[in-house]
Amino acid sequence: MPDPSNFASYLQALPEYRGQVVHLEHIPARPARYGSLDRPLHPCLEVTLEDVGAKPLFTHQVHALEAALSGRSVVVATGTASGKTLCYNAAFFQAFLENPRSRALYLFPTKALAQDQLR
Repeated sequence: MPDPSNFASYLQALPEYRGQVVHLEHIPARPARYGSLDRPLHPCLEVTLEDVGAKPLFTHQVHALEAALSGRSVVVATGTASGKTLCYNAAFFQAFLENPRSRALYLFPTKALAQDQLR
């Protein structure tokens, strides 16, 4: 795997990026924590998650899925590339596989994200 700090140094050396990187911090990896759902997902969804390498589920995914599948509202706030997308997509696909008339409306606050990035 390439070293991210080398890429960051490369970017910082480019004239068009000079001064744009204002903070760089190395956060050490920590061991993953996995969990299992109280109730298994639909077999098609289980196989798909296995096929794409998304099993076992992280504990935050298990908590989010169980809450969503029990009808509770869920907010997931974790680091980048931690599997947040799986939380809401798996919950929808589970509902859809149980009832094909299920629907979902995905709303993403891109303006808020853009403002955070601007700051």
